[in-house]
Amino acid sequence: VCDTVGVAAEPWLSCPMRDFPALPCYPCPHHSACCAYGVTLGDDEAAVISRTHGSAAVYRTRWGEWRTRVRRGRCVFLRENVCTIHAEPYYPAVCRGFPWTDAETGGPYEYDRTICPEFVIRPELVQINGRA
Repeated sequence: VCDTVGVAAEPWLSCPMRDFPALPCYPCPHHSACCAYGVTLGDDEAAVISRTHGSAAVYRTRWGEWRTRVRRGRCVFLRENVCTIHAEPYYPAVCRGFPWTDAETGGPYEYDRTICPEFVIRPELVQINGRA
């Protein structure tokens, strides 16, 4: 399970990270394919992002999940192939752990890692964490 940590009195989720193979995220040769989707946020993450960037940056789904908005097929925080909140303490746990760690469970990411085209180019990466 992810730990709750606080910096500047702002709690957010942080998943412990193992040593995983490096991915070419900065700069991303795949046009930030993973940022084509909004990400699920915890209540604390949504509150901090909303307070810092305005309420239009996040929304609540009909199922009650908080998510970052997507505009023109990209997360609202992606500009010129760079995440504008990557260095912030409230950088979403989902993004921080992708594609290795599931932010909700703290365990291995169990969903489609091929969202990142690097996993198509380097299929050996899919085997990490015991996934086939």
